[in-house]
Parts: sequence; structure tokens; C-alpha cells
Amino acid sequence: MKYLFIYATFLVSVQCFYDFIPDDIITFTLQANQEDVLLENITEPTLIKGAYQVNHHKDVIDFSVKTPAGRTVYSKLATNKGNFTVQATEIGLYSIIFNNKKKANQLLTYAVDVVKDKDDKIKSTDIDPLELDIDYIYNGLQELYYDHKFQQIRYESSTQQVKEANKKIYVFTVIETIFIVLVTIWQIWYIKRLYNKRSPLLL
Repeated sequence: MKYLFIYATFLVSVQCFYDFIPDDIITFTLQANQEDVLLENITEPTLIKGAYQVNHHKDVIDFSVKTPAGRTVYSKLATNKGNFTVQATEIGLYSIIFNNKKKANQLLTYAVDVVKDKDDKIKSTDIDPLELDIDYIYNGLQELYYDHKFQQIRYESSTQQVKEANKKIYVFTVIETIFIVLVTIWQIWYIKRLYNKRSPLLL
């Protein structure tokens, strides 16, 4: 449930801007300098529709889709978000590849829809006016719910960042304090040594 608000808002954007309803949606951490691969098992010719988004707008990844034979059918470098449609004519495992070449971990969300049948989705013209009204109200409530979750996630994310910053400041303060103490001890020792050397001359 930790990333509910992230993929909830992403789900709304997928439906609104990319015009498909995903079969599956996940949010995961892509480790620094690492490549992760998700597999889609295709048993008959179909369409694979997908969308992805890196959580932080300044972060980018390399994204690609490969056929079971290893042929690249979609590729985008240094991308923050996007969508794709692949005509899957080969039977087997398609590889969805996420490559993080940065030195920091990146949080991203991925949604996919494997179209089983061209006629398996109900068209808006097939729904009567009452159902359209209910659907409109339901979508409005969903947007409010996802917006609330999104604000909650942002708050939790900001809190976590503050905790991490405080931890770094604490470590730096400890190191700085130890350094000052060592320098002070050295200065006392050095002054005492000079004084001891001069004392016989004064006598």
C-alpha cells in the first residue's frame, strides 16, 4: 500500500492521456546502474500497450521492448515517461527492459495492457445514458480519492527526505565535533610543549 497514491494517479493519467485501461500496474525501485526486465508471455498475435513514468521529473531511464527472438521493436533513451504500442506477432516471452544508468536509485511506475480481443472492450456508444452518468460520477470520485492519496504520498515522501537530511546533518555534526576536539587537544599539547621549552630560559 506504500505506493498506492503514486500508481493511482498514474492510472488516471494512463486512462486519460494514453487511452487504455491497464491489465496490470506496478511501482518499483530501479537500483542504480542496474537493468530490470519484465516478461510478457504472448500466446497469440495481439497488441501490447504500455506506459511508464519515473517518479522524479528530473530522473531518466533507457526503455526498450524486445521480441522473443531478441529483436528490439521499441526503444527510447534518456526518457522520463512515455507510452508505447507494440504489434506482437511472435509467440513467446516479450522483454520489457528498464535500464538505470544513473548513480542513484529511481522510483518508477509501469502499466501494461495485453489486448486479448479487439472487441472485448465496451464502447461508450453501447452504454445507456444512465450508465454514462454513473460512470461519470464514479470517475469523479476516483479522481478525488487518488488526489487525496497523492497528497498523502507527497507528505510521506517529504517527511522521509527530511529524516534523511537530519541524519546526514547529525553524522556531519558528530564528525565536525570530533575534529574540533582533536584540533583543540593538539593545540593544547603544542602550546604546553612550547611553554616547557621556554621555561628553562626564563629561569
